[in-house]
Amino acid sequence: MEKERSLEDFRLPRWQQLPPMPLYLEQVLALLEEWLGPYLGNEDEKILTKTMINNYVKLHFIGAPVRRKYDRLTVASLFVIAVLKPVYTIEEIGYLIRLSAGYSDLETAYDGFCDYVEAAVSHAFHRTTMEKEENPDDPRQLLWNACNAFACQLYVRRIYLEDAMAAAAEKREGAGTGSGTDDRKDGGQNG
Repeated sequence: MEKERSLEDFRLPRWQQLPPMPLYLEQVLALLEEWLGPYLGNEDEKILTKTMINNYVKLHFIGAPVRRKYDRLTVASLFVIAVLKPVYTIEEIGYLIRLSAGYSDLETAYDGFCDYVEAAVSHAFHRTTMEKEENPDDPRQLLWNACNAFACQLYVRRIYLEDAMAAAAEKREGAGTGSGTDDRKDGGQNG
């Protein structure tokens, strides 16, 4: 699978595109990687792990599997969690999910989230501002703001930080700093 893909191509599966039959954990993880890996993943870490998902179940942020399978609602919730977790805590994401679900049916809430995220990423990629829409179901524009926060973070990380960090690593390698130096965050002062 191609790990790098243009942010301009960023898409999330809509409710009807999610598998209608329940999925085993490995299948859920593969689906998340397929859709989000090219945009959010890196070689060192997965979008979500088995341990993360098991913790979300224990903390009641997602429903428990039935016969070791996760239903469409849980898979949709995991997409929301995976998208927002670089920006928000799991508690904040849980609150946003409950808030959105309280204003409309789950399919509409999830598809609306997908629309907002895709629009926000597109606007960030094109360096334009996403217009705020008056939404009686979201009078404080929480969904608009959450999706824009994600898009801005993704844009900065993908467009600026990855290139700058790669250039800095090349510079360090070229200068021969890799030998005999301590690359730990504490500068080697704690041990």
